[in-house]
Amino acid sequence: MLITKIAWRNLWRNRRRTITSISSIFFAVILAILMRSLQEGSYQQMIDTAARFYMGYAQIHMKGYWEDKTINNLIEDKEEIRTKVMDHKHVSNLFGRLETYAMAATDSMTKGVMVVGTEPDGENQLCDLSSKVTKGEYLKKGSKSIIIGQGLANYLMLNVNDTIALLGQGYHGATAAELFHISGILKHPNPQMNNQIVYMDLSAAQHFVSAPNLINSYILNIDDEIDQTVLDLQSILPQENYEVMSWSELSPEMVNLIETDRAGGKLMIMILYIVIAFGIFSTILMMTIERVREFGILTAVGMERIKIYKMLVQEALMIGSIGVFVSYLIGYPILLYMESHPIYLTGAKAKAMEEMGMEAVLQFTSNIDIIYPQAINMFVIMIVCTLYPIYHVSRLKTVEAIHS
Repeated sequence: MLITKIAWRNLWRNRRRTITSISSIFFAVILAILMRSLQEGSYQQMIDTAARFYMGYAQIHMKGYWEDKTINNLIEDKEEIRTKVMDHKHVSNLFGRLETYAMAATDSMTKGVMVVGTEPDGENQLCDLSSKVTKGEYLKKGSKSIIIGQGLANYLMLNVNDTIALLGQGYHGATAAELFHISGILKHPNPQMNNQIVYMDLSAAQHFVSAPNLINSYILNIDDEIDQTVLDLQSILPQENYEVMSWSELSPEMVNLIETDRAGGKLMIMILYIVIAFGIFSTILMMTIERVREFGILTAVGMERIKIYKMLVQEALMIGSIGVFVSYLIGYPILLYMESHPIYLTGAKAKAMEEMGMEAVLQFTSNIDIIYPQAINMFVIMIVCTLYPIYHVSRLKTVEAIHS
């Protein structure tokens, strides 16, 4: 306890130096937290957009369907499968989808579109799709009306209550051709899908492609432990007929992109910490040189060198603790604010992100997992920087130090 009091008093013998060291730690940790928050927030946004608005957090489909996504690789919608899956504690929602491609036509224009037959309530529970409807109304169960993406509506010059013709290939070579009434227009978060998406009720899609009670896949909303849940479902479903895949298996290219970018971000933070470490080390080096006579007197009056080592380590950890605490005290409210107030981009940057299939927004996250590693990193740096003063004291000659 006495050593701790001495270490605390030593910090404030030179207030300017101590405050400068704390400030260096403060800015390093704040920058690291913000960088990691922006990175992880962007990754989560990418995952949520892909999982919630396209593939789901996991899918159940015919074995081999993901490699050969044709209209003929459909599975029967069975109540027993739904019951087995919904019995799992982490599956909060399940619904069927029937997806195909078709040619959308008006009186004067045509465009290839992605037709998604879905269960309106299930889709809305997964991604709150109804909130994306900008004109008209959301899908209704059993309705033969459709909703289309805003970009597609603009391209084909369509509006609510207009009629659109869809022409495609049906199940087992049947012709799929029908007129549909547009009940709503939505702004899809994925810009590419916004330009080509057509949603309709599952029963209407099954009628369109002549595939009654057939679907491409079951879409799963999983609230926790996605990978383990997928493994559990694989064990209870017939593997010769069904395939259960998580979002990471459905989109490995996204996983690779995230891991590559995450590694680059960690490298940048490492460089930041190295720069800060040199600054802290230079401060500790000056502090050690200035206190040579003090160390000599302490050893002369009988203080064990191990206690001096403890004092030096405590001084470094106190500086680090204050810097990290202030960083968290100020930084975490900033993260909470940025998480609820993302930055929406405009101009060329927004266009570039949209061309990559991402919403033009910089999303932050306040996940505690990105915060505590920064404290660990800083404490490691402080302890490493203290090794030199400890080494210096260990080689100190008392008489020379007193007369220095």
